[in-house]
Amino acid sequence: MFRRIQVVSSLLALSLVFCSGAASAASETERRAEEFKSGIEKKEAGPAGVKKTQASHEKSAAPAEGKKKVVRHKAPHAKGAHQQAAHHEASLEPEEALKKLLEGNKRYVAGKAAGPNRSEMRRSEIASGQHPFAVILSCSDSRVPPELLFDQGFGDLFVVRTAGNVVDDIAIGSIEYAVEHLGVKLIMVLGHERCGAVGATLQGGEAPGKIKAVVDAIRPAVERAKGKGAAGHDCDLLCNSVKINAKMVAEKLRASSSILAEFMEDGMLKEVGAYYDLDSGAVSLTYKPNL
Repeated sequence: MFRRIQVVSSLLALSLVFCSGAASAASETERRAEEFKSGIEKKEAGPAGVKKTQASHEKSAAPAEGKKKVVRHKAPHAKGAHQQAAHHEASLEPEEALKKLLEGNKRYVAGKAAGPNRSEMRRSEIASGQHPFAVILSCSDSRVPPELLFDQGFGDLFVVRTAGNVVDDIAIGSIEYAVEHLGVKLIMVLGHERCGAVGATLQGGEAPGKIKAVVDAIRPAVERAKGKGAAGHDCDLLCNSVKINAKMVAEKLRASSSILAEFMEDGMLKEVGAYYDLDSGAVSLTYKPNL
């Protein structure tokens, strides 16, 4: 009997200890919860102890009523500023870029091409970034490689080539990239002697497959050339059509691209049309509206 009483007493004692511990733990938990809550309230309170609300935050962030934010395209480089290329060559102004192209062509025609910027060192130099000084939009004709006929090398020219040097959204987007992101300030649209795409358009008839898209793009230039009557002393209808096509493509670049138009209006970008003579290798300017 006495042993049973001892066991019961021990169980009661343990129960009291457990309850006491639980109560203490609960009290400690409540205390920490209150401290945490108090800390949050202090953090949210302003300098004067006033709690900020979501509504007041949204009100302060909202623009004034009736005012509309206008976002205008901005060039990545300020007018007259020069971006630096991976090879540390400053962007050339349009006139300088054109001079460099024509001087290179003179060397090529004279058989004195220097073949600049074609070494292994140059290749490594521009591997991490490009900074061409001109965009050349030329025909895909295998006889008209811009880097060779202008005597340039790796990283000097941003070249877009299509049959008949016509443009679509992809070609225009490529040129926009060169101007806006690479800082190019000169675009040359380069037509050439005996262009097959222009010749096919002159012949008329139905063009097969997707060639029809090329012919349709060139047709307005051919029609304009035909409307001029006599082509000139040293330029037949095909030659005249090629030159008019280059001019109309150059005009289309400005008309079809707000980015290019804005750079041109700001004087940061200029365009020219040119003609490449397959026999002599010479390039002559045929359209230069703002140079």
